[in-house]
Amino acid sequence: MTTQTDYIPAFFKRLVRDGGGGLAAADFAALPVPMLGIALAVHSEGPSGAARWARLEKELKALNLVPLIEQVINADPETDLAVLRGGVGWKAFDLADVITENLPPVEWLVKPFVSRPSVTAWFGKPKSLKSLLVLDMCLHVAGPQPWLSNPQGDNGLQVNPARVVWLDLENGAATLKRRMKAIARALGREPERGRFLAYSMPNPWPDLSQPENVAALINRLDELGDVGILVIDHLGQALGAIDENSPLISQVMGNIRNISEARNLAIILIHHAKKGQGKDGGAPEDQLRGHGAILANVDAAYLIERDRVDRANIKLIPVAVRGAETPNVSAQFSYKQDANLELLEARFWRLTWQTNFSKARDTILQILTAGKRNQTELIAAVKMLKPELSDKSIRDAIATLEGTREIIFRAGNKGAKIYRLAEGGEDEN
Repeated sequence: MTTQTDYIPAFFKRLVRDGGGGLAAADFAALPVPMLGIALAVHSEGPSGAARWARLEKELKALNLVPLIEQVINADPETDLAVLRGGVGWKAFDLADVITENLPPVEWLVKPFVSRPSVTAWFGKPKSLKSLLVLDMCLHVAGPQPWLSNPQGDNGLQVNPARVVWLDLENGAATLKRRMKAIARALGREPERGRFLAYSMPNPWPDLSQPENVAALINRLDELGDVGILVIDHLGQALGAIDENSPLISQVMGNIRNISEARNLAIILIHHAKKGQGKDGGAPEDQLRGHGAILANVDAAYLIERDRVDRANIKLIPVAVRGAETPNVSAQFSYKQDANLELLEARFWRLTWQTNFSKARDTILQILTAGKRNQTELIAAVKMLKPELSDKSIRDAIATLEGTREIIFRAGNKGAKIYRLAEGGEDEN
């Protein structure tokens, strides 16, 4: 498929050689806005081809688009721009053709969480281990090794090898390097050079609200060769002057989608959850911070929650997914530190998934094994063992166990319910 990265070098090669006389208005109109500005500046240099070339070099260097200079040099000036122009912008495909087309299978990098191309959001509250979890996943892909196996090395998620580029806009190089090193040590494999590349706090800053920065990022990825995953940590730092709660963020999300499609990339956006969300407050997908256009423009959104009691445990919850159903996953963060409290090794192991309901149910049955409890005592005992559970989730579990007659009750003083385990299914009322 022809893209703007084919059209733009050929256009500028023709403009430098022939000036504006050899170009049609439609040729200029096919350019994205920042490239059109450069084209008009080059055209203004008049009849001198040398002057036009000097101006083009100056403009591209000013926008940090140096790789495009080499592409212009290598472009064929005899290329039919009308043919290339047909490959950019709007191009329809017909159902009559699609029905007989041999479409390629979905290319999974981490099945069923990350495919290529795609845009996914991985979000959670501050200090929820979201960046570490995604980093752990990406190093498994770069390895490659199955991700989130259990401590015995079984039941890991299938991965396919791919090169990873990590764009760190939040943590800084020292923190990122320590984390990379700790996870690589835990995996116990010598990393292959070029499989995982990281940029930390880059200059110029990747403001993806600006088309010229999008073009620069695409060109940088072209220089690197075949890249499978691009991680942006975190999304809020790549928006420029656009507020994440503004509908204008749809422009940034559109730019990110264009990068994904143009370079067959799985783009992973690390983002934050809203503040003040109670564990029983609202649907999980409503916790993604920012305008609804963020959620609308991703292929999947995954909420990462850290256990309130056992802080080493996390839940990975798919809250909005296009396509294949994706399971909930629980994992444990395992790490070693030195005397200076710096990470030596770090990785995530898969745990058996347990919902709040199943936690409440199992704990209620465990408590009633020791004897009868009234409802107030029962709720208090459950919260003592599982303080992360809400009163509502415990009451819901009690009601369900009543309905399935796994527990029964008799009436106590002032209408209180005295619960015990069912024995033969007899109700004491």
